Amino acid sequence: MHPEGLRFDPAWLHHFVSLDISSGAVLVSDQRQASVSGRFVDSAYKLEADGFGAICTSSIFRQILPHFKDYEKYLAGLKQSPSRQKAVKNILQKDGIVSAAVPTRDLAEIFCISQVSACCELLRGKNIPISELNREGMRLLVQQTTAPLKDEPAISSEIPPDQYNETQRGLLAAVNVIQNLDTIRVVQAIRQLGFLNTRSGSIHQLSLAVGNAYRDLVGLHAVPRILAEDSSSGGILKFDVLDRQAAHTVLINNDPIYTRHFSSLNNKQEERVLALNMDVGQAIDILISKQNESGLAKRNLVVGLRIDHRKIPNVGDFLRQVTAVIDQSADLFLTIGAGNSQSEFEDRLRCFDDLFNALSRAELKPLRILMHKQGSLEDQRSSPLFGNIEYTSYQILHCKLLRKKLGKIYHRV
Repeated sequence: MHPEGLRFDPAWLHHFVSLDISSGAVLVSDQRQASVSGRFVDSAYKLEADGFGAICTSSIFRQILPHFKDYEKYLAGLKQSPSRQKAVKNILQKDGIVSAAVPTRDLAEIFCISQVSACCELLRGKNIPISELNREGMRLLVQQTTAPLKDEPAISSEIPPDQYNETQRGLLAAVNVIQNLDTIRVVQAIRQLGFLNTRSGSIHQLSLAVGNAYRDLVGLHAVPRILAEDSSSGGILKFDVLDRQAAHTVLINNDPIYTRHFSSLNNKQEERVLALNMDVGQAIDILISKQNESGLAKRNLVVGLRIDHRKIPNVGDFLRQVTAVIDQSADLFLTIGAGNSQSEFEDRLRCFDDLFNALSRAELKPLRILMHKQGSLEDQRSSPLFGNIEYTSYQILHCKLLRKKLGKIYHRV
């Protein structure tokens, strides 16, 4: 053990995957909440709570807890911290590829904070005695939340979300929490490394393959908060998430199941959301037209959360499309999941390989974070370091895009 209570080997991160969830796990597509069931929700909630409880029993928790009183202030302070800048430089020195499987002390702390941030979504609105902040206590707590849903059968992927009954809407709300916490986890890892630091109110976002868009509109901009409060029986922690939203978001998804949902988003949030239920090429043409004719802002954030590799069939074409709609600079933030099979996972890895290499050739210094164990490709897919195979992100790809550099290579004809 490290003298400050952290272990810096793969076994330390094993805290996040040590709960047995083999019973009742249901695979969920990266792009649609297919086969969502009460058992899936129950297993995911317990797994995340177990990981959080593991952190709570380590001395690192006391060390990082003050950050969550004003998390935005904490992130802003990192830019002014010479020690953090030095630590980040050390983390990023290996050709832009960072593996969480063998974390340094600094990287382990970053992922601890990311996991606690994610669990602010899981525990949103709860006031929890400090004495209950352990693995068993956290599992019992979320068990109370999932008990009414545990035996609910899977929702057919053919039922449009606006036709769900009350119980199915409850399942969807729980799945939105799971999707959100995975999003919060990966976003906060990147933000602690000094990237994605534009305030939400100044972000003009383009999100690809968005599913129901909850992660893109809500989870991506969420701000975790934990407030300490004294009580007669001891300390209590109050968990919350402050909701933020980008100044404007363009959402793209061609799945017809979301036609009504996207129409509703356009009607209810006309000033802040443009939801396009069509193929990417057609949507990009519409976006370019609106930018040229009605002054819609150029995009400074391009997002693809657990993106399907089939949404990027050609890296050159993808970067040409992106270059045509971004501002002078923009953050590219992509993640991939496990896919529905080993072959799909390997295709996602190849897609990230191609993107990373193309961005490197353009001298844009991409960053790739691996959030799974090392070994064979089969071992990598079966061993995510956070969450489980059904819903978690396996890799992150971030790059600060510069339109001038990209335009020399990937201009539209």
